[in-house]
Amino acid sequence: MSSVRVQVSCIAVRDGCIAMIQKLNPVYKTYMKYIPPGGHVELTETIEQACIREMREETGLDVSGLDMVGVVTFLNLAAEYHSVCFLLAAREVRGTLQTLEPDKQTAHWVELDGIAANENVPGYHRDFLDHILNRRGFLNARVEWLPPHNEATWTIAEAPARLFLAQT
Repeated sequence: MSSVRVQVSCIAVRDGCIAMIQKLNPVYKTYMKYIPPGGHVELTETIEQACIREMREETGLDVSGLDMVGVVTFLNLAAEYHSVCFLLAAREVRGTLQTLEPDKQTAHWVELDGIAANENVPGYHRDFLDHILNRRGFLNARVEWLPPHNEATWTIAEAPARLFLAQT
């Protein structure tokens, strides 16, 4: 199996809308669907640096005040794909949304009102956003594509009632 990849996704909300990208390459599982901007962490980058860079590259937006709000494990064993994606929410979102990579994806503001029923957003992203935006605690989730039809299935782990840290 290939190595585990590290990714980031950014939750950038402004004026009741969330910044999303729409992938234009049909090989992606999220082809023509709205997903949060993000991508792989490059060598020597922190997850925060990767989030800021990916947002700028994919949407033209500048984000800051990043809070880690979740982690998602993506698995597709048939394709030998395993990725761990850190979700970061931006407290500050500045700039004008732009499509800067029109050969790869387009950038969009998607209204949060009604996003739970928006069929253009994958079901797992709708559930994850609901969890994050409705302050249900840190998101710990898993998405797996299963044979024979390569359909996505996902789970959200229950958060412990309390986090216990070792006392020294």
